[in-house]
Amino acid sequence: MTRFDTISCFSDFGHADETVGLIASILRELSPGSVCVDVCHDIAPDDSRGASLMLARSVPYLAPGVVLVSVGDRLDRPAIAVEVGDGQAALVGPDNGVLAAAVAVVGGADRAVKLTNDEMQLASPGIVHPGRDVIAPAVGHLAAGAPLESLGEEIDPALLLPSLMPVPRIEEDGSLSAEVLYVDRRGNAQLNIDRDALLGFGEVLVLQFGEDRRVVRLLGPGEHFTGQAALVDDVHGLLSVAAPEGARTIGLEVGTEVVVKEATS
Repeated sequence: MTRFDTISCFSDFGHADETVGLIASILRELSPGSVCVDVCHDIAPDDSRGASLMLARSVPYLAPGVVLVSVGDRLDRPAIAVEVGDGQAALVGPDNGVLAAAVAVVGGADRAVKLTNDEMQLASPGIVHPGRDVIAPAVGHLAAGAPLESLGEEIDPALLLPSLMPVPRIEEDGSLSAEVLYVDRRGNAQLNIDRDALLGFGEVLVLQFGEDRRVVRLLGPGEHFTGQAALVDDVHGLLSVAAPEGARTIGLEVGTEVVVKEATS
């Protein structure tokens, strides 16, 4: 029987009501020996793609244990628990694509189950709350040492709903079509490309998005952004667009398509 001493939590609960506290209390009751780490509860409501990206960025740094993910207020498909790392960790959440990228980052799934065992869930006085009634109890039982198969029906991990991750592409004219994945608090717009994707493009580039066109420099590793729009390395190994007043002021939002071309004289 494997017990886990760390539970890492991601959700779109926010902090305006009691939900985060209730989840912590449920976990405390079911697995009092586990430490609950609140990684983020401010994911945009129902933003499964944003949650998937956040989770994939985070898993390399999380302590071994159980990962709780709750995004969305309905379970259109049964929630799932996925064992990874030869039993060193498990991810529990909705089967809406939110877990798949993180599972791939840590080397793939060993086993997976649907959370169909009512005895491992809480009775709801009304509409089932996925995080409170289904996902948190499963996480608590797992952390306390319950075997994965006790949570419900075993399924083929290959059938998990895939994450909807945008893939960059090279166009016929040699330009590169990318997409904004995330805009951080400093206003930098993370693209779904890394430095290797721009090999051979040169240091001066043109970014086209919407009706806008910007000439930017690709700053070298360690170079600092000094005030003019530029492409810079971020902490996740991807490239971000940095602008003087923030990327949103020049029209870059999550999901914006950005075409990258080499500048011509």
